[in-house]
Amino acid sequence: MGVIDFEYGDDMALEELLHSVDRPGDYFTRGRLFVPMPCVDVDGHGTLSFPVPEAQVRSLIAVAERAPIGKGTDTLVDRSVRDCFQIDAERVRVTGSVWPDTFSCILSAAASGLGCPVDRVDAHLYKLLVYEPGGFFSAHRDTEKAWGMVATLSISLPVAGQGGEVVVRHRDRETIIDMNVGEPSELAFVAFYADCEHEVRPVTTGHRLSLVYNLCVRPWDTDTHRRAPDHGDLADRIARHLISRRADNEADNETDRKLVWVLDHQYSEAGLSFATLKNVDAARAAVLVEAANRARHDIFAAVLHVTEHGDAVVRDDHMNSWNHDAYDVDDMQIGELFDSSCHLDNWAVPGGAWPQFGSLTLRGGEVLPYGALDHATPDEQWLHEATGNEGVSLERAYRFSALVLWPRSSTLSILAGTGVERAVGWLADEFDGTGQVADERIRRLALELTDRWRSRRPDGDKEARVRMLDLLSRFKEDGRCLEAFLHKVIVPRYTGPENDVLAAALNLAGAGEAGRFLSAFIDEQFPKRPGPAMALVVRIQAQQAESDDVAWEEVVLESVRSILGIVCREPDLRANSGAVTNQANSGHGASPVVPLVMKPDVGKLRKLNTQAVRDLFILARRAGLTDEAAAAADALVALPDVAVPERTLPEAIGKLHKETGMASSVPLATLWCRAAQRLLERSRTPPAEPTHWKMDVHLDCNCDVCATLVTFCHDPKARVVRLPLRKDLRAHLHQAIERQKLDIDHETERRGKPYTLVCTKNRAGFRRRLREYADDLSNMRQLIQVAPAGNAMAGCESRLAELHEAVAHHQTTVSR
Repeated sequence: MGVIDFEYGDDMALEELLHSVDRPGDYFTRGRLFVPMPCVDVDGHGTLSFPVPEAQVRSLIAVAERAPIGKGTDTLVDRSVRDCFQIDAERVRVTGSVWPDTFSCILSAAASGLGCPVDRVDAHLYKLLVYEPGGFFSAHRDTEKAWGMVATLSISLPVAGQGGEVVVRHRDRETIIDMNVGEPSELAFVAFYADCEHEVRPVTTGHRLSLVYNLCVRPWDTDTHRRAPDHGDLADRIARHLISRRADNEADNETDRKLVWVLDHQYSEAGLSFATLKNVDAARAAVLVEAANRARHDIFAAVLHVTEHGDAVVRDDHMNSWNHDAYDVDDMQIGELFDSSCHLDNWAVPGGAWPQFGSLTLRGGEVLPYGALDHATPDEQWLHEATGNEGVSLERAYRFSALVLWPRSSTLSILAGTGVERAVGWLADEFDGTGQVADERIRRLALELTDRWRSRRPDGDKEARVRMLDLLSRFKEDGRCLEAFLHKVIVPRYTGPENDVLAAALNLAGAGEAGRFLSAFIDEQFPKRPGPAMALVVRIQAQQAESDDVAWEEVVLESVRSILGIVCREPDLRANSGAVTNQANSGHGASPVVPLVMKPDVGKLRKLNTQAVRDLFILARRAGLTDEAAAAADALVALPDVAVPERTLPEAIGKLHKETGMASSVPLATLWCRAAQRLLERSRTPPAEPTHWKMDVHLDCNCDVCATLVTFCHDPKARVVRLPLRKDLRAHLHQAIERQKLDIDHETERRGKPYTLVCTKNRAGFRRRLREYADDLSNMRQLIQVAPAGNAMAGCESRLAELHEAVAHHQTTVSR
């Protein structure tokens, strides 16, 4: 089976070095002892005799239960897979004056044989298993039943019987172990790593009784480090090789390459750590840890995921041409490979921590040793049914355990390559590790990340921007990194959520740097995001008011002046003409257009919300920019798509009217007149109820069914049309009606062939217009309440009278 068409690395020199690491143990170990027997007591049965007689075996079975199997998340009994009985450890006691010494001898032999540290291996009794004639357990792997579990120990008790051999397999090796013991003082044991496939062959005669233990390895002490013996010279040679490899990658401009070594054994995601590595994996890891430190590399344990998807074909050894319906996923293999993916996650470091790197994608040629995945069995696989022109496909997922190395100098580029959020998190951890002092290395990394950030797409990095701003604000006594990030990242990538931390960062940066940043920021971002950008300036102004700093006052003044300049230049840019007109302010004295420094064109100004309009004119008044504000109000009059006169302006005027001095200001009067004019144009009188069913419709499509729909819409008397159409044509008309937002209900009548599309005209448009009229009246009433005061009212009297008249007309109509 195995992974298909996988691109391995070609570092044969490193492979030879790592393959030369001595194997401190094997994937299994076994032994026999002739010793005094322990005292084995079982609840509901009593004490066993040795060899255990037939009657006692029957008694044990009477108090036991059928042993289940795990299938996915379920546990069930399936005697076609496992046929034996079990008694839980809580009901079994193994004692005796000699037993502690005997068991210590067995445990030491098992740990040594497996290459585990004898002083850190614990054994926990799991089950007493009883096999009858014919009893067996087909090939399987043990699950991790406790933290740190690495292996299984099985001790056979004396009982008459034959068969029941244990078969253990690992990679391309297989060992058959005879576990029968008939002598009264004989014990047989076998220990094997939990990820090894194993089975119990059928018992041919008699029985088999086994005590099964989970072997767990305790973590290393925090102040010690386990090292493979006599590998100092090898670690030095590997370190030199890693240094040479790094130099070659730097020369090829491939500093973000990883080195991934696939481990011999498999480990669960929860149990993967340097402390739980087994025999040769532990030995190689110890050598690589030492070599990595010498070569200034970082080393991790991680889970390697490989997923493949391709067309499903029957395996040659499962051909069953007379019954194709009997094939299931285990009978299939991938023929043509459609796509595949490979990534790393579930990180661990030698000290026992778990870095939050998330998922890192692998590049081709990063995995060693060659052929390590070629004969792997998938952990999961799924058959996908045929759809459309696609046939049945097969998807397979593999999971491996691996050691991962890369130069410490490459960590930032590797993490940033798949997401700046991870790189920021790592940089924050590195900074915290310096004791809250940004040393030269941290500064260099921050500047490197800033440069890398600019080359990435801006999608989805807003949380990272906020976190980076917060981090750089903590760099005391050096603002270079913050300044670089502000100009290189925030100016082009700002979206708004940064405002809180950005205002605080600018406060730390000082008025001079804040002024330089805001000048570039407003040019770039105010036209695209006027609401959030305006909110940032308001926040900065609030900070300035609290500090009463003259330098900050100048920063706010220039920022507001720049924003007013952008608003004022918009009508000229759009109309390609010279002056801003006062077209909507009929009868009201036009305010002078103050010459402002026009910024380079940075794009069309987007819609201002109510708060942004209010904030703009409040800040202009506080900054003393009276004439500039009047010019901006004139400009907004000419930009109905930027400040919607019938919706945005009435609400904004209501907010402005509450501010001291604003009721009698020229900008408020200008905006008020434009809002009043627009409302009167729309809703001076109530909308008249339609007297016919004609709808003015023009469709882009000229097909026959669309032509029929247009004819129906233009008919002033027809309200319903019934169109027998096949499914694709019905769908076509559905889309045309929805796309044009026609006032037509449409549903399919599922009788006859073809089905009939029933289209019925409705008054949704008229009802919508009635709602708009009600909203317009509400805004008229509000404008009456917040009419300009003092000299600003000059020229607005006629508009105010018209508003009163429109509201009175509505009240008269309602009273009728």
